[in-house]
Amino acid sequence: MQFKPFTFLLFALLPFLSFGQKELKIIEQEKEMSIGTRNAYVVDIPQAKLKDVVNDFKKYIKKDAKGKLTDEKGEISLLGAVNKNISSMPFSIFGRFVESSEGVTVSIWVADGESFVSSKLTPDKSIAVNKYLKDFAIEQYKQAVKEELENEKDKAKAEQKILEGFVKDQKKAEGNIEDHKVEIANREKKIKEEEANIGTAKSNQEKQKDVIAKQNAVLNTVQQKLNNIK
Repeated sequence: MQFKPFTFLLFALLPFLSFGQKELKIIEQEKEMSIGTRNAYVVDIPQAKLKDVVNDFKKYIKKDAKGKLTDEKGEISLLGAVNKNISSMPFSIFGRFVESSEGVTVSIWVADGESFVSSKLTPDKSIAVNKYLKDFAIEQYKQAVKEELENEKDKAKAEQKILEGFVKDQKKAEGNIEDHKVEIANREKKIKEEEANIGTAKSNQEKQKDVIAKQNAVLNTVQQKLNNIK
């Protein structure tokens, strides 16, 4: 079976396509809190960490606040929060947080006077609360993704260093090859010199054999001469 170039490219990109951002959706529902079950606004913030979200939420609701913030039994509350888009008067806000492997779920309740804000009772204020929570969620998601980005940058740098190490290995090997080529050339030159020495040695041997043969002939002559003296 053969894959077309486009099909292969699609499979190659699948791991990266899974990193797309997730939608931040505000859900309105009845949820239990410290003073009973009330209308809440809920959002899931992907990749967020509980500690960061809680700390930032405290700072977020305390902006221009008139009252004191409390944190009891996992619920953060502020009587005297200020946001003119929600109400012209200070209002009360409550928040609860649940961390999961996907991120952090934030639930908030907003009480304007004695009643809690909801799309049924106070539609205009409900829109403002939606935006209030959405703005917070967006900023938290951005921070989480920025942290992810920095982590991926560090990984990319580490992988780049590994690649640079492989490049150095290649250059070192190529340099060694050049050195070995020089060594081989030198050895081949020496081999040729030794081969020439062998040829000279063989020629000298033949010449010396002639000298020895002549000398042996002279020796035999003298020996005969000696033997013939009587």
